[in-house]
Amino acid sequence: MPRLFMYGTKLQEMEQLMMLVPRFSPRQKGLIVVGETTDVQGGIKECRSYEKCGKDNCGKTTCTNFTNSMGMGRVSYMEMIMTCFSGISHFHFRKRLSDLVASSQDGWFISEAHEKRFENVCEMLIIHKMDRNLRYLATLFLLTADGRLCSLAKEYIYPNRFEFKHIRLSGMTTNSYALYQVAKTIYTRREYIKLNEIADKHLIDHQTFMAIIHAILIVKYGGEILSLEM
Repeated sequence: MPRLFMYGTKLQEMEQLMMLVPRFSPRQKGLIVVGETTDVQGGIKECRSYEKCGKDNCGKTTCTNFTNSMGMGRVSYMEMIMTCFSGISHFHFRKRLSDLVASSQDGWFISEAHEKRFENVCEMLIIHKMDRNLRYLATLFLLTADGRLCSLAKEYIYPNRFEFKHIRLSGMTTNSYALYQVAKTIYTRREYIKLNEIADKHLIDHQTFMAIIHAILIVKYGGEILSLEM
């Protein structure tokens, strides 16, 4: 018998939210940070040189081959982040971005366990990262970032969709709950977490913030970035 009284009804999600982690504000109309940030298409806005992009010299001022540009050292991790989030002026959010850029990153995943969970799911579901829908890939990246969240969600991860309504959220920390909310925001393009919550370092720790930012970068620049050195 399900623990939720409203399980299987349209009110299930509302009941889950009422029973979950404190300190998260009720959803209100506001900035859909992921929706606005990741709807931008293409790579960097300005080339740093006219050198070859792995093929012929295009001679253009706009580089559409972002992966090659970054891999060949033309675009830094800082430039990628600042370009992606240039339209967001929230002071505390930008301060966290600066702190993220200044910290030493060992890779795109927040831990070896995160990478292993992500790769295991990709292998099990025969998911090819380079050809996958970017919102799907970013959602999977977040759902596998936390061990507890991954164990709750894994039965509802399919090769072509996520069944968020069936994921029973229990025993989650504020960090794992934030990962879930951002994953749902990316996948559905509806706001389930607010910008000030993401920017709050007392609510969301550094590793979780990094996972959120990297997931958004996946949506903007593609799954190829996961194979690049930082």
